[in-house]
Amino acid sequence: MSLAERLLLRLGGLLILLMCAVAPASAADAPGPVLLIATDRLEGSGYTETVLIAVPLRDGSHIGFILNRPTPVKLGTLFPEHVPSRKVVAPVYFGGPILVESLFAVARRAPEGGEVIPLFPGLVLAVDSTAVDRVIETMPNDARYFAGFVAWQPGELDDQVRAGAWEVRPADASAVFRADPGSLWRDLHTGSRGPGRRARAPLVRASFAGGK
Repeated sequence: MSLAERLLLRLGGLLILLMCAVAPASAADAPGPVLLIATDRLEGSGYTETVLIAVPLRDGSHIGFILNRPTPVKLGTLFPEHVPSRKVVAPVYFGGPILVESLFAVARRAPEGGEVIPLFPGLVLAVDSTAVDRVIETMPNDARYFAGFVAWQPGELDDQVRAGAWEVRPADASAVFRADPGSLWRDLHTGSRGPGRRARAPLVRASFAGGK
């Protein structure tokens, strides 16, 4: 059994559902991926000072990955017998509380082989064992590796945004591959503890959940 097969074993039918749900939709079907910047309303929660990339699914739900929670563990340390993993320089990131035993790869381009989900130009999500293995083997440092992910039920993220839990900005591949993830939230957050005075990308005002 390959490295990714061991890590993705618990996903089961969820992968099939994700492939169907996240399959590219037209602009009329759903907004595109966005960056979520936690506001002070989330202080004290598991999402304090987090930045996420969130992807809309066709059923109105969302999945996402926390971009600024690197763990102290590298892939090569977890799997020293898997030679390609030793080439990965960046640590494994904590992507979210769901299926933390599973590994996902967000890469700059699609590998040859396996199933991937296009997120937006310059970013794909590898979700099956073949694709994750191929990313590790052929582009080990052109990807971020996430243990677990975040999920929202239909309308849930839209409600959180309206309640002021998240600032929303256009998705940016450079945020995913930020060399210094520790400063990402401070650079993007416009609240009392963010810079707030520099020119920055505009907030996204559109509703997430089909006009709710």
